[in-house]
Order: sequence, then C-alpha cells, then structure tokens
Amino acid sequence: MFKMINPVRDYAWGSTTAFSELFGWAASATPRAEIWMGAHPSDPSCLELGAESSRTLPAAQAAEADRAAGATQAPDATRPREAPRACGEVISLPDYLREAEQLPDGFSFLLKVLAADRPLSIQSHPTADRARRGFAAEEAAGIAADAPHRSYKDPNAKPELIVALTEFSALCGFRPYPQASKVLTSLRAALALAGGSAQQTRLPAVLDRLQGFVAAQDYRAALEHLLGSGRAEVEAAAQELHELLQFSSGSAEHPATELDDSLDPGTREMLLQVSAAFPADPGIFVTLLLNQVRLQPGESIYLPAGNLHAYLHGVGVELMGNSDNVLRGGLTSKHLDVEELLRVTDWEVLPVPHCPVRRSGSAPSRAQYQAPFPEFQLESLEFPGETVLEGAGCAIVLCTAGELTLGAPAEPERPVQESAVTDSAGTSRMLTLRPGESAFLPDPTGHRLSALAHAQAFVAHTTSVSPDQEHPRP
Repeated sequence: MFKMINPVRDYAWGSTTAFSELFGWAASATPRAEIWMGAHPSDPSCLELGAESSRTLPAAQAAEADRAAGATQAPDATRPREAPRACGEVISLPDYLREAEQLPDGFSFLLKVLAADRPLSIQSHPTADRARRGFAAEEAAGIAADAPHRSYKDPNAKPELIVALTEFSALCGFRPYPQASKVLTSLRAALALAGGSAQQTRLPAVLDRLQGFVAAQDYRAALEHLLGSGRAEVEAAAQELHELLQFSSGSAEHPATELDDSLDPGTREMLLQVSAAFPADPGIFVTLLLNQVRLQPGESIYLPAGNLHAYLHGVGVELMGNSDNVLRGGLTSKHLDVEELLRVTDWEVLPVPHCPVRRSGSAPSRAQYQAPFPEFQLESLEFPGETVLEGAGCAIVLCTAGELTLGAPAEPERPVQESAVTDSAGTSRMLTLRPGESAFLPDPTGHRLSALAHAQAFVAHTTSVSPDQEHPRP
C-alpha cells in the first residue's frame, strides 16, 4: 500500500474555503475545485515509495512528482505546505502500474473530491463506442490534445457517481414534459405580473418558443435552438431574465416584485444562482428543462452516458470512468460543440437516477453504492471500529473525516515479480490517513482499516468486468 500525492485542480467554479473547512487545509486565495486520485494522463497521482526505496525517476517524471508533491496541502492551517519530496521517494501511478504489470488495459476510474461554489457547465458524456470514434477522429485531424475546441481528450467513456459530503444541488436528466411546461408557464406569468413585457423585448418570445418545443415533446429541437440556430436572440433574452431576477430579489431601494410569488422557491433559487454566474448564457434556459436534485450528505446520484446534467453547489466524492471527455451545453465560457452534444445526449424523459445503496454493519457501518457501471465500485465506511477490506483489482482508500489507520495483511504477501516498485522494502506496512488524504492498494484483500473515534472513509475499487459494455439507463 502506498500513500498518495494527489493534484489539486483550480477552476473558477471551485471554493476557497471548502477544503479548509472539511479537511483542515491551509486557506487558499484561489478557488480549489477538485482533488484528483487516479492515473489519468493529464494529471496523475504519485505514490510515496517509502524511505527505504532507492529508486530514481527520469527527469520529466521527477518534475511531475515535485509538482504533485507541491500541490499537497498542509493538513493544518497553521502549518506551512510541505516542501516537495526527493524524486527518489515517489513514482507516478501510471508508471507504477506499467512496471508492476498491473491493469495493462489502463486504470478504469478516477476518484475525486469536488467542491463547487458556483455552477459547473451543463454537460453530457459519450458512450464507450462514441468516445473511441470521437478520439480517433480528432487524433487523425491533428487537433492538439490541449486545444480549446477539442471535445475528446481520451478514448474512454465517463460514467459518473457522486455522493454528497455536504448538502449538494444538481440538475440531471430531462424532466417530464408537463413539469417543464408548468415551469415555463409560471415564468411567463411572473414576467407579466412584474410588468416585464415593457422592459423585456426578447424574453417573452424565447419563452413562448421554448414552450412550443415542450408542447411538441422535442427536447432535442429545444437545445438546438437555444445553443445553435437561435443563440443570439437567446443570449439577449438570458440577459433580460438576469436583470429581471436581480430586480425581483429586492433591496432597500427596490422591494421585491410579484416574481417572488409566481415561481416555486426551488426554481427561483436555481435561476438566481445560474444567472448570477452566467448572466447572458443560453444555458439558463436549458436548466428549466432538467430535473432539480438536492442531496443530503450520504445521498447520491449516478449519471450514465448521455445524461445531460450540471452540478450547482456543494462538496461531494465523485467516482467516474478514467476520462475527461465533456460535451458542454451552457453555463460556461468554454467551447460548445453543439453538433456533438446533440449526438451524444439521451433525449428521453427518465427518472432522477438516485443510486441504490446497500447498508450493512454497525462498527464500522458500510454503505455500498450500487451504480450499474462495470468500471468501478464505491463504498463508504463510518467509524469507530475495524474492518478487513476485500475486493478484486486495485483500490483507493480516501479519508474524509477523522483519522484512519490502514494496516497491511498479517499474512505474508503473495510473491510478485522482481521490481523496485513492488519490493516490500519500498512499501509501508502501516499508514495513517487524515482528512483529504488517500492510499493506493494494488490488492486490497486483507488490509485492515480502523479508527478509535469518529472517522469516515470511501473505498473505490476497480472491477474485473470489461468497461466496453454500455451502461444501462435508470
């Protein structure tokens, strides 16, 4: 088992306080959005090999290891960030897997802690087949991997499962047409009550046009109009809606208008949130067509290929396929590939994909999140107590609260190939994990995880099932 050094990614939608409040990290002046734990080539984790290891790394890999170590946050706000470790003590997770000859087809998942202070982009992800074909086409076209207009960063599908650590709000999947019609009718009525027709010149027409698509039960045509053919008019209408929402919020000079009473509180709060972040973005109208979800800590949803969704606010543990393929549908300044989004999105009305959970045990208690994805499995454990881990393939253990002790199996380890990275002199027999820290287990079987006081852990496993099969819808 190996302590992990994980990259922390900064995005504009991230939080300057979430990781400090949850994990006791030093305060941040920039919005920290995601902790990545995995082997994705764009930002892989590194493994600490132990003080006894004399392994050295190539210069490029050593630089990456130093960068990753420098991204590790101090667990106490009063303690400065640790200096990067010597390059002989770490190895990237992809290099470890290659040298240990494990998972020759690639690491099947990416584990994250995601902290959103403002909405993420509305997005959909491709099937495994579509990802392979899209990636091959862009490679053949010579589009640079970091080109802003590139849609496929890798040839993998990106199914997702997210478990809330705090109250977490999201949009996912198309809502039933009658519900969408009701929301649009309420917004149109609110506009009339607020006297909006005199100030808004584009908004009424866009709402009426959108109502027509809903009446025809054609979400695909609605998105094509909002993001494509009608974009200029829709952007102007979005700005008008933003101004109306800001005015209706009320102030000492401008009391709240009748708009407050015409929309249900959840829709109004959502519209205020997305329009404040993206005041002239056509995605504000896309949000009206999607199911609204508010998760309490421990609750979860899963998102198969084609599910149009957006995370709005909160902190969660996210487990996904080892992919960064995103087709965006609004609430972003990044590139929109509207034609490809229309190809990959599932247009059917489906129920909110709440993830089934199987709970067991009392010390510690376990919750197994049973998303129908072959790439990975996820469970959470609540301590105090002790448990012995099981499961095929590799695993990552993440501590999200308290202090955990992770012990190697008492029995002698199975023989392995001669390798500097698998030599027992370079591994640890006992690790302590604090909030925000994680460990990589090449084989979790027999490892003991324990805590004397309250603590929480998430354990993500690879599976032996081929990830090429497509994922069932909820």
